[in-house]
Amino acid sequence: MKKLLLITIVALLSFNNAQAQIFFEDFNAGIPATFTLTDVDGLTPNNTNWATGSFFANTLTSAAGVANDCAQSASWFNPVGQADDWMVTPAITIPNTTNGLVLEFTAIAYEAAFSDGVEVYVSSTGTTPADFTGTAIYNSTPTTPGPNPTGGELDVWTKRSVSLSPYMGQTIYIAFRNNSTDMNILGIDDILVKELQDDEAELTSLDITEFSVSPATIDVKGVITNQGGNTITAIDLTWTDGTNSYTDNLTGLNITSGGTYNFTHNDQLTLASPSTANLTVTIDLVNGNTDPNLSNNSLTAISNAVTFIPTKRIIFEEATGTWCGWCPRGAVGLETLQQNYPNTAIGIAVHNGDAMTVAAYDAGMVVAGYPSGHVDRNILDVDPGSFMQYYGDRINEISPVEISAVANFDATTRNIDITLSGEFVANLSGDYRFNVVILEDEVGPYSQSNYYSGGTNPLVSPISGFDWQTATDPVSVKFDHVARAILGGFNGTPNSIPATITAGGVHTYDYTHNLPSNQDENKVHVVGMVIDNTTGEILNGIKVELTGTSTGVEVINSEFNIYPNPVKDVLTIEGTYTSVDIFDVFGKLVLTAESAKTINVATLSNGVYILNINTQNGVTTQKITITK
Repeated sequence: MKKLLLITIVALLSFNNAQAQIFFEDFNAGIPATFTLTDVDGLTPNNTNWATGSFFANTLTSAAGVANDCAQSASWFNPVGQADDWMVTPAITIPNTTNGLVLEFTAIAYEAAFSDGVEVYVSSTGTTPADFTGTAIYNSTPTTPGPNPTGGELDVWTKRSVSLSPYMGQTIYIAFRNNSTDMNILGIDDILVKELQDDEAELTSLDITEFSVSPATIDVKGVITNQGGNTITAIDLTWTDGTNSYTDNLTGLNITSGGTYNFTHNDQLTLASPSTANLTVTIDLVNGNTDPNLSNNSLTAISNAVTFIPTKRIIFEEATGTWCGWCPRGAVGLETLQQNYPNTAIGIAVHNGDAMTVAAYDAGMVVAGYPSGHVDRNILDVDPGSFMQYYGDRINEISPVEISAVANFDATTRNIDITLSGEFVANLSGDYRFNVVILEDEVGPYSQSNYYSGGTNPLVSPISGFDWQTATDPVSVKFDHVARAILGGFNGTPNSIPATITAGGVHTYDYTHNLPSNQDENKVHVVGMVIDNTTGEILNGIKVELTGTSTGVEVINSEFNIYPNPVKDVLTIEGTYTSVDIFDVFGKLVLTAESAKTINVATLSNGVYILNINTQNGVTTQKITITK
């Protein structure tokens, strides 16, 4: 009887949920033939990868790195024009009901600075644009031209909700129209028409600190959305770490239909020592009743207590080319970052179709147009003129790894010997990889197309003061931050970091790069990074100068036997010298010692260090790794 009763309840809940959904399309198999597509504008998209005509099916990745199969429509045309593309659903019968009725869909603008909007119309007569004579029930079409227009959709997938209750008892068609002018591309996904059930809540998101310094007391917070038709006044909310469970009876609420509630659970997570907690948070009851749709009532999160918080540095990869007339704003974007955040923003100019192109790097960038760029490969294909706004989004992200680097240059062989070191503060398991990019400044001069020349859009490089508006088109300039080589391929070096990582572990990897004779070692930098190859995100990075160049540390050939390396507490230096200076990877002097066979380095933290061994004939540099 218990089994039979359970089956009956589950079947009833499934029936109720099925009844709530009237129409749904996720475009995972393309745009169905039952949809009507109309291209009124007849214009040609600027990007040849986009279909000519009305809406088309494609995969679109948000600035937050979320990829969705969806319906898309372009408004970036050649020549410039205004989009007028229509996508109309098949006939949808709206029932007579005492419950609310809503249309939900998710929308996105591909580029924040050129954000397309969407208009939504309802007709009961047909599927041609002429059938949709009423006022739009939803409208986000930009009201001012770009860049950075007024209006438009966000550059992350965002759910929109509109009431359909006025159409109760009718058979209707719903039209989605892109009417934007010279923006970029619009995405529409997950179109849902549903009847609102009572007592339906959604656990929309969690806000639980991922990394905290041990010992840590962590709030369990998040957002609940009322997806039902009645007001929610009470919710039972439970979180568990797999061992213990804690329930909070939230009462006195007033969450109206479609409204949200930000909660903080009454019970906090306590991590007394460095460790990892896997949390599951669940809505148990809504207004004392079982939620009719349990599929969206639970979310998971991971929280780590660590020994320290690593220094976060952000990698900005600019997709550019000398042929691209709007790309000077990318160069200005990188220079602006350098001026404002020289220690925590790392700019890389990845060239396409010109003499500075690195084929493997260029192929990996995958952007819809130029100029463009990635931010930590977490925020993708954005206008590099907006890099500064994305700095604020990323700098407070906690990285699980502290990264350091040493790059020694041999003037005779022109080899750069590079050691990357990563100290991990959390237990991790997955495909993590080191990578190295070689950068050079003042490359060229080369001829750069410059559409800012003589125009109305001012563009001035903040450090050099170069005024692109008064310059010629094209203009002969030198280029900074130029990627000259990527040593691990775009995705990083496989197996350079173990698949299983223990908190406190230090992992290193060595690279060697032969610097071509036409590249100036005094203007070369090395960028090291750690990549999560499962998500593609760059977890952290570092930029260092070369040692051994005329602007770096002078290297004198000398015979020294230095061991052990890696070292824990005591370092042995065999050879004749007067003193030794030990620097960390940031160039900070951390230890000085007079000539002795053994040097106590027990007070130094894990990582890579540079030894400047002073002799009567000069200075010898060596690198060591300290591992406790």
